[in-house]
Amino acid sequence: MRSSSDKKIFIGTMSGTSHDGIDICSLKVTNQISLLKFSSFKYPRQLREDISRAIQCQELSLNMYFDLDKRIGYAFSKSIEKFLTQNKINKKSIGAIGLSGQTLFHQPKGRYPFSIQAGDPQIIARECGVDVIGDFRNDHIKLGGEGAPLVPEFHQKLFAKKNVPLVILNIGGISNFTFLDGKNDFYGSDCGPGNALMDIYCQNFLNRPFDRNGKHAKNGVIHFPSLNQMLSHPFFRRRHPKSTGKEIFNIRFIPKQLLKRSPQDALATLTELTAVCIANALLSLKQSPQQVIVCGGGVRNNFLVHSIEKHINMNLTSSDQYDVNPQAIEAMAFGWMARQRMYKNPMIVKKNTGLLGTLTKAR
Repeated sequence: MRSSSDKKIFIGTMSGTSHDGIDICSLKVTNQISLLKFSSFKYPRQLREDISRAIQCQELSLNMYFDLDKRIGYAFSKSIEKFLTQNKINKKSIGAIGLSGQTLFHQPKGRYPFSIQAGDPQIIARECGVDVIGDFRNDHIKLGGEGAPLVPEFHQKLFAKKNVPLVILNIGGISNFTFLDGKNDFYGSDCGPGNALMDIYCQNFLNRPFDRNGKHAKNGVIHFPSLNQMLSHPFFRRRHPKSTGKEIFNIRFIPKQLLKRSPQDALATLTELTAVCIANALLSLKQSPQQVIVCGGGVRNNFLVHSIEKHINMNLTSSDQYDVNPQAIEAMAFGWMARQRMYKNPMIVKKNTGLLGTLTKAR
């Protein structure tokens, strides 16, 4: 590792499955990983709607794809320029920008697995005048992974404690976890939906982006026939590690019988689905963690957090208590991965051979 690497700042960018905007951070890596600045920028409204339509409908012509790819690239570059200006960051101090891209489709299984990430890196490099490193998900797939979650190795560097088994739980549009065994081993997997189904219901039926703090859900009654129908999906029976996205968990996934019920009941049921699939994933671990550290947008939904705690009989700890912004962690991971790539440190893909616990029906 070159000593000059310690002097460089790396920029991490992230737009997750919630596609509600672009997260950007700056970080420095010395003996530890230090978050310097973090901001979120909204997508232009029409672009966000077009991204949502492409993801939910899963139909996209070549013309529409390249149109989105360019528009997302310009949206990223404008947001990065704003971030650098606001924080007075000299471009000469930047080693590289780590680009997540916007996931439009994720197919990690099959004869030719792939992940489609929109956001042309050449546009971003040209507009910002900084080297851009991206396509991490397809690299992960080439190494035998599923292209998601990408953050377990970063979680190991950021949170690992000697002889303390930990779980890092990220609740974004899709929920995922990383298990750290307290030694040198780690692995991660998607659990299933995080905020995705709750958010798309709110956007389609309540004309609001999400159910703030579970306001509607906590006043509803769980519709167990719908909940059990959703839990019967084959994804939940697959072993870890596994990955998924809105190609499965979109508006069409929600049972029609649930859509006929009140918004409170529908959101109570969708919130319970997220809590149950996360709980089943954590309870299936071969070793129980001493602590579950939670990050991502879902950390702000106290009703969801308490529902998960009830199912796993354990308190969740926000990454805030580790002085790490819960919203910044994934953007930080992409900045860190850019640094790893620049200095030719290979990506490590870990696989778990443990069993996924028996999934029982909700009651």
